[in-house]
Amino acid sequence: MKKMSRIMLWLGVLSLALAANAWAQPAGPGAGKGAMRQKAGMGMYDPKTVETVSGEVTQVQTMGRRTRGVHLQVKTDKETLLVVLGPAQYLEQQKMTFAVGDKVEIKGSRIQHPQQAMLVAGEVKKGDQVLKLRDDQGKPLWSPQMPKRKIPIE
Repeated sequence: MKKMSRIMLWLGVLSLALAANAWAQPAGPGAGKGAMRQKAGMGMYDPKTVETVSGEVTQVQTMGRRTRGVHLQVKTDKETLLVVLGPAQYLEQQKMTFAVGDKVEIKGSRIQHPQQAMLVAGEVKKGDQVLKLRDDQGKPLWSPQMPKRKIPIE
């Protein structure tokens, strides 16, 4: 009987620990780390907020663990933007690369983020090259629903 009481006690402690962990998680897609992924282009491209900006690349970042995404920090005349490009694996297959000091023109959807101005890129121009990343509705060209093909750079 004493052994059964100990087992029940440990099960109760384990249940409380698991419940506390679940309660501590972000409250949906608009909170916590999930918000950054959501706001970083996963379904947040809005054709109504598309704009074109020009500037200089000040930083190239590869972020994430499982699915690495490539972001550029671009300084324009008005602000410094975090520009969300797409998965590193997709970008590595393209002919265009990015480096600090590159002059770029980006057409993309501005998204609201409380800490930094952000733009989800639909296409990026560098010199006479154009890298298309999304269609006019914002659907990524690397989407699993689309046939796998190398997107030509104009």
